[in-house]
Amino acid sequence: MAILHLNFRSDCITRSVYPVVFLPDLNLWRDIEPPYPTLYFLHGYSGGALETTMFSNIALFTMRYGVAVVLADGENSFYVDDEKRGALFSRFVGEELVEVTRSVLPLSDRREDTFIGGISMGGYGALINGLRFRERFSKIGMLSPALEFRKQAELAENCMVEVGDLTASLGPWDTFPGSYKDDQTVLRQALADGGSIPELFLGIGRQDPLYPASAGFRENCRSLGQKLTWYEAEGGHDHTFWKQAMDPLFSFLTGKEGV
Repeated sequence: MAILHLNFRSDCITRSVYPVVFLPDLNLWRDIEPPYPTLYFLHGYSGGALETTMFSNIALFTMRYGVAVVLADGENSFYVDDEKRGALFSRFVGEELVEVTRSVLPLSDRREDTFIGGISMGGYGALINGLRFRERFSKIGMLSPALEFRKQAELAENCMVEVGDLTASLGPWDTFPGSYKDDQTVLRQALADGGSIPELFLGIGRQDPLYPASAGFRENCRSLGQKLTWYEAEGGHDHTFWKQAMDPLFSFLTGKEGV
């Protein structure tokens, strides 16, 4: 396995970025020939790429399943575009990061080999951008995603992010419904537009305060006829659960059992 630390200037977010990449080569475990299937994995609120790799043991799953993993810092952006600040994090993770890493690394450019996933805020970002750029991603993996932002009363009670910080990223609540930032809208729009919808995976801990929102998303998928692979287990909103959920997630992405 190879761990790479990249650096390039992002045009989308107008700053230097430092993605971390795990390649499943030379691992003496399973021979994987490039170009590699790739998961673009998004960290959670107040987190970062390096922290996520340490707590989630990404290196192990890269080797076990033969999937390259790319992580980059998304700040507390919720991975949406903020045109006023020149911080287009949606385009960064959905377009630029994919294009740059494909151009310099032995990563597959096939849609069926390209996935997006994340934890908490990153789970939300994976869903929004996986659907927004669905011509690029074939599967979306969400762990404890931050969803159902329409339900403001529940946000005040369950959300671990200050509502003011949410509105700074997602915009005023009166403009949120119907926008691409609204998980209900982006899913309905993708289904209405036809074409191939990425396959969906959602993993959630039963003691997670965001469990009701995930269950609501599952019901929304059922009502729309959208298949969702669901995984739940004992656990909260923390890296202990997310690390446990990595095996089911990578199995979903690859159709393989870990060895």
